[in-house]
Amino acid sequence: RDIEQIIELRREIASLPVLTREDQNRKVYLLAQANAISFDLKRGCDLLVGSYFNNWSDKEREGLRQTLLTSFRDGADIPDGMGKVLPDFDKLRPFHWELEFPEVFVVRTSVLSQKERAKALTTNLNMSGGGFDAIAGNPPFMGGKKITGALGTAYRDFLVKWIANNIRGNADLCAYFFLRAKQLLNSNAGFGLIATNTIAQGETREVGLDQLVKNNCVIPRAVPSRKWEGSASLEVAYVWLRQGNWLGEFVLDEKVVDGITAFLTNPGKAVGNPHKLVANQSKSFQGSIVLGMGFVMTSEEAQVLIEKNPINKDVLFPYLNGEDLNSRSDQSPSRWVINFKDYPLDAEHDDLKKPKGKPYASDYPDCLEIVREKVKPERDKLGLKSDSSAKGYAKYWWQYARRGLELYSAIANLKRVVTIAATSRTLAFASVSPNIVFSHATYVFALESLGYFTLLQSAFHETWAREYASSMKGDLRYTPTDCFETFPFPTSTANLEEIGETYYNHRQNIMQTNQEGLTKTYNRFHNPDETAADIQELRELHIEMDNAVAAAYGWQDLLPSPDGSGGEGLSHGFHQTKQGLRFTISETARREVLDRLLELNHQRYAEEKAQGLHDKGKKKGKGGGKKKAKIEDKNQDEGNEQLTLF
Repeated sequence: RDIEQIIELRREIASLPVLTREDQNRKVYLLAQANAISFDLKRGCDLLVGSYFNNWSDKEREGLRQTLLTSFRDGADIPDGMGKVLPDFDKLRPFHWELEFPEVFVVRTSVLSQKERAKALTTNLNMSGGGFDAIAGNPPFMGGKKITGALGTAYRDFLVKWIANNIRGNADLCAYFFLRAKQLLNSNAGFGLIATNTIAQGETREVGLDQLVKNNCVIPRAVPSRKWEGSASLEVAYVWLRQGNWLGEFVLDEKVVDGITAFLTNPGKAVGNPHKLVANQSKSFQGSIVLGMGFVMTSEEAQVLIEKNPINKDVLFPYLNGEDLNSRSDQSPSRWVINFKDYPLDAEHDDLKKPKGKPYASDYPDCLEIVREKVKPERDKLGLKSDSSAKGYAKYWWQYARRGLELYSAIANLKRVVTIAATSRTLAFASVSPNIVFSHATYVFALESLGYFTLLQSAFHETWAREYASSMKGDLRYTPTDCFETFPFPTSTANLEEIGETYYNHRQNIMQTNQEGLTKTYNRFHNPDETAADIQELRELHIEMDNAVAAAYGWQDLLPSPDGSGGEGLSHGFHQTKQGLRFTISETARREVLDRLLELNHQRYAEEKAQGLHDKGKKKGKGGGKKKAKIEDKNQDEGNEQLTLF
């Protein structure tokens, strides 16, 4: 009844003209009446929302909600002690859409005929038939890994449970605005929002657009990526969505297309998302998250420490980051780093009960003193935070935040490993020595064979990665969970070794001769005005490499026929892409390759599922479930970015 009273008052306000001061005063009076009625209702809603913002379990939160609701309905005071659990509402400032706009969200069934009332009550709408006709906006941007630190664990839990339908993932904040906008629409409505281009990428897509498309939403129009016209240097996406069917045209990047997927692409023959494959597990790793530049030093400083005491060599390693990988002609590390791995500090602080013969960090006093002086003060500050991970970083100040024990164990007996910078425009892989420390800005693959390098460097894998990876300011962010663990490899790579070695050695010769790194080399590779013989040969070798990969998959129809009578094939050349003009396969070939790889991924996943490899609780196949060392659980950060706590 209170709600209907508020609706009557607000509709009267909307219908009254404002021609005189008396008209204005009348509206002010009516609004004050409506606000007075809604005041207590908002207080009750505040209590219900506020009951979620604590560290209690879901069961305890539900008990708190019921207690608060009972107290509110009875007009009683909040029970002793519970007020301390509730947040500061002046800071939280909950916004209750149904109370702020009741005339939008509530169908007044009391004024409808019996037939109309029955129809209203059976529609699948918020509060029996309400919602906006349209929403337009530019939601704030915040990366998914920063939400908890900036807004709190309780707020993130709230987003996941009440907005994202319990779908978890490192989704950017804008994904939740898309989901919330859908909740606020009526059944015959739509919305258009501006977001960063990550809205259609990775876990942000999985949490946001994937859910919307699966739940009665269609995307009639989109611009997947465009430079932001403001001062900020970023790529944005413009996305329009509508609930229900859409009978008009689909417009993607100002071109009419057959439809638009959650990836903001034109749908291919194969549909759906790729699945992670058990066959690819435990082969790809992020480098170490050091968390403290005090660990890092120049090569000259490292040599001084080794000359001072040769034992220091045990904890001093070359340190490879993404910039070294892409800019140095030999992909060698430019700096060194102290690495105490999972060593306890000393015998007195050995709460890990180290195995006999395993060293302590205190066995290397020269290096430990450097870390104590340069890293510990900053880690101590983290110990003042309430976050349990931050406290762990402070407690184990001499160790990395993420040591990468699984990584270094997996590559310990390999002569070479494949690696890539986490963020780059080139998507260039390299084969390097495993006897180094890899930074968080690199991904490492426990793959020794150059046959695997051939596959990863081919247009086949690049096409896959650019479709399913995310990007940052136009650069591709390669994430193994999206790009590698889902990629369906051919059954054998034996025939790819020779071309891989030839291609790799020629590329190395180009870089060494010109003293240029991967980025500059591939800039020349993709420049049609570059006619140097060495670059032209690299292009020919890339064509040969892609053809070898097509043959490894058994896709002979993608190969050029000897007499030239065959189909289009891969059609290598300079083609316009989202990254600009590039030497690559044609758009037709790209779409065909994507369709075939996605179909193969679904086939492999179905085979693994039939074998029970994806059943919960069952042991994975060889290289399956990942086991973590005890301390790794305490210190490890599951994110894909360097921690930025100081």
